Amino acid sequence: MSVYTPVTHSQLEFFFDRYALGSVITFEGITNGIDNTNYFVDTTQGSFVVTLFESLSMDELTPYIKLLTRLTNYHIPCPSPQLDKKAVSLRMLNNKPTAVFKRLSGIVIKCPTYAHCQQVGLQLAELHDYTQNYHFPISINILAECKTLFAQLDTQLTETDRELITDELGFQTRHYPNNLPRGVIHADLFRDNVLFDGDKLSGILDFYSAGTGDLLLDLAITANDWCCDNGKPNASKVTALLSAYETLRPLHNEGKQHWLTLLRIAALRFWLSRLTHQLYPREGEITQQKDPLFFRRLLEQHRNGTEQKQPTFHKAVNTTARSTL
Repeated sequence: MSVYTPVTHSQLEFFFDRYALGSVITFEGITNGIDNTNYFVDTTQGSFVVTLFESLSMDELTPYIKLLTRLTNYHIPCPSPQLDKKAVSLRMLNNKPTAVFKRLSGIVIKCPTYAHCQQVGLQLAELHDYTQNYHFPISINILAECKTLFAQLDTQLTETDRELITDELGFQTRHYPNNLPRGVIHADLFRDNVLFDGDKLSGILDFYSAGTGDLLLDLAITANDWCCDNGKPNASKVTALLSAYETLRPLHNEGKQHWLTLLRIAALRFWLSRLTHQLYPREGEITQQKDPLFFRRLLEQHRNGTEQKQPTFHKAVNTTARSTL
């Protein structure tokens, strides 16, 4: 949520004239995130977030807007797309496809507790549950993504990094499971994409990495961020996250057996993507880059098995769970 495309007050006023959302009072750029341009906008009728999409076209955005609308209807706390006076959810602003969302309450939690991890695990289970029969046209193949990113970065890497990545890709090619349950996954559920209002989870943000992928991968991506303290995995927090998830969606034994493999490829994926942003930065008025070394170090810890202990998987007793992972 950096600011790559600046807008003026008068431009926003003209833009909001197409909506029945009141007149613009104030606005400010949002610094979190790295992909799109976002502004907080206060109007005479409420608080909103305006997102200018830097790389996706109108057609490419349509599935994401439909997904957000569906999730809103199921009361998943996510950004709710606002329709203009012609019932259109996407318009152009400064030559960029742009959408308006209601601003969700709450703040980002930088140091999550066990209770935060539990709420995130339960909310992720609900997200997977409510979309289990939903066709989302964008497919995620994380191994292919890692190989593509590696090819883009190859000439920029040190020999040590190249050897580490090559070895990990070889391991993943041999061991990544091919028959895990798939469905709609967020694929980027980091701390800065979740809001808490007091002790209650109040918002899940940034669904623009979402796709149809392995549900266990979504859990691994989430655990790698939410369940680390000072860069080291906290198995007790992983247990808290997984146990809460399993109250609604119990994990199959096969998924549990592949847990460490999924943690490893999730760490590799975000090491490579952060390296890409670092080595090929985009210009912007306000931009944010995230440290790729965090995930390099995390990958090495997963590879070396240096977690203090393995997480305890919950033996679910909820007979109303509608499916398993």
